[in-house]
Amino acid sequence: MYSKHTEIFGILGYPLGHTLSPWIHNTLFQLSGYDGVYLVFENEKWKEIGLSPLLDLGVKGVSVTIPFKEWAYSQADTVCNASKTMGSSNTLLFRDGIQAVNTDGTGAVLAITKSNPDLLDPMFEKQILILGSGGSAKGIVFSLAETLKNNAGDKKIQRKIKLLARNQTTSKEIQTALGNPEWLSITSKEECLKEVDQYDLIVHTTPVGMKGYGGEPLLDSKFFTKKHTLFDIVYNPLETDLVKQAKKKKAEIIPGYYMLLYQGIRQFELFTNSKVKPKWIEKVESILLKQLKSRS
Repeated sequence: MYSKHTEIFGILGYPLGHTLSPWIHNTLFQLSGYDGVYLVFENEKWKEIGLSPLLDLGVKGVSVTIPFKEWAYSQADTVCNASKTMGSSNTLLFRDGIQAVNTDGTGAVLAITKSNPDLLDPMFEKQILILGSGGSAKGIVFSLAETLKNNAGDKKIQRKIKLLARNQTTSKEIQTALGNPEWLSITSKEECLKEVDQYDLIVHTTPVGMKGYGGEPLLDSKFFTKKHTLFDIVYNPLETDLVKQAKKKKAEIIPGYYMLLYQGIRQFELFTNSKVKPKWIEKVESILLKQLKSRS
């Protein structure tokens, strides 16, 4: 039941017919007993409309999806470091002004850590390969960098991150945004194929493989071995062609929906100033998986 005390949250974007975010947040409201509701604010003209209607309605916070992440960042009074570095935000909090946060990278790091914490050990001399250089890649590389730095303490980071993308300009933008660290560089498909054994974690951040989206992946089955872990952040379908190819080569797979799950959980914690319990995460994950299976 909702009352005049029920706090309103939601997702802002266009189109939103596919969104699974209400399943995550409304389930967590129910499990936690928090008096909140999560709605869908679908409109292609948010830039023209602005945030005033949401503020007038008393909305406390929103998730932001494409194509409004850069715009959301520009509307904020205060921004987190990840948002500032990337110039985009996937979360807006409406309290004491407008606060912009980006939880995409955090969600990716939690997904990787849950699967195998060793993959983010800064002392391992293996390399991480990021496929793509768009908004998702920016957020993920930023959070990977922060995690490696935190895990290394005052020691030198042995791990290297390489970017493989068709767009060299945006790849260079990621390097520049992070201060051109010596452990981050741009590579080519030819170099990757020569250095297959140097990589242990491959993160695919492009929309190739997503339902309704064409195109060829940057790498094919020739690349993968059983020593690799592939994290393809596409979650619909549950298994992309790239994932299927990697599985045939016995590579480890981190499910794409883990990022959706964990970035959403982090958003919920920001919305409510509370901590999500592990048993709630299990429940939300099972609901997400059921929804995704029904749509595939």
